[in-house]
Amino acid sequence: MNNNKYTVKNGLSRVGEKVYLKDGNWISIPFYAVLSPKWRNKQSNFEPKETEIGRVSADYYTYIGPFDHNILSLSEDAYLITEDAKFVFKKRDCVKMGNKVLFYRGILRKV
Repeated sequence: MNNNKYTVKNGLSRVGEKVYLKDGNWISIPFYAVLSPKWRNKQSNFEPKETEIGRVSADYYTYIGPFDHNILSLSEDAYLITEDAKFVFKKRDCVKMGNKVLFYRGILRKV
């Protein structure tokens, strides 16, 4: 069971991109995570916004990150940084096998 979390982490390092977490003055070491755009309008309207010309949707992404970067312990002001963008977490949780965390997942909004 312990090998499963390392299998996921190794997979993320192969297909993911280099990211950092920032929370106040603290910044993580770089690690790899997968960010995938949420394309379906119906599923990505986490914060629908009405404007004078109609409804506007922000850019949302699904996040999958390794077991050793606990996004649940971050404050509400924390964000994720990539080479060319900054994201805030709108939802976050973890996937477990038994009582061991395999990976963390979340919904990000690009800012």
